[in-house]
Amino acid sequence: MFSDLIKIAFPKNCIGCSHSLNSNEKFLCSNCYFYFPKGEASISINTETGQLFDSIPTILGASHLFYFDKDGKTQKVLHELKYKKNLNFGEYLGELMGVEFQSSLEDVDLIIPVPLHPKKEHQRGFNQSTLLCNGISTVIQKPVSTEILIRTRFTETQTKKNREERIQNIKNAFELLNKKELQDKTILLVDDVITTGSTLIECVNELNKAEGVRIKILLLAKASD
Repeated sequence: MFSDLIKIAFPKNCIGCSHSLNSNEKFLCSNCYFYFPKGEASISINTETGQLFDSIPTILGASHLFYFDKDGKTQKVLHELKYKKNLNFGEYLGELMGVEFQSSLEDVDLIIPVPLHPKKEHQRGFNQSTLLCNGISTVIQKPVSTEILIRTRFTETQTKKNREERIQNIKNAFELLNKKELQDKTILLVDDVITTGSTLIECVNELNKAEGVRIKILLLAKASD
């Protein structure tokens, strides 16, 4: 009885629209999730995101769950993930990604997040891409590794840079520590937002040092250039 009163007095609200959630809803109401602008629900080299990487033979495909709509609901979702330290919400978003793309992830051996520099991760308190990976992992039952691909150089934010500036800013910022562990494996590389793909390409350049590696890329959201 007391717990029911607490729920009435302090209802849990949808992060997208702030309306109260139904008992079977979590973080996002069904209406918001239904109307979020979504990408193609398959990981392929022929998707809009996949075409950004079609010149790299080791990449099997890429896709994204949402489109980033500035000042819209998906911006609220991303801000909740990155700046409000809602760790459970981050893993929930990963679960959504895992469910939506499950049929494209059956051959994945290992899930790897795009790493933050240790200084940035310490400042933020978490890596949002790792949270997404953890959520995906609960759905597809594949392990997550945060220790094979690391970020060795602290870089400025990519947000206000053009394509060429992004490429130069992120160049040689990552390092692969254990090539043999990835040999002949299919890797799922995960990040929160893609714009030009420059950060992901740098990560892929390192992963490609492992013999026989195959790579799929999955993003929470895709932003315009």
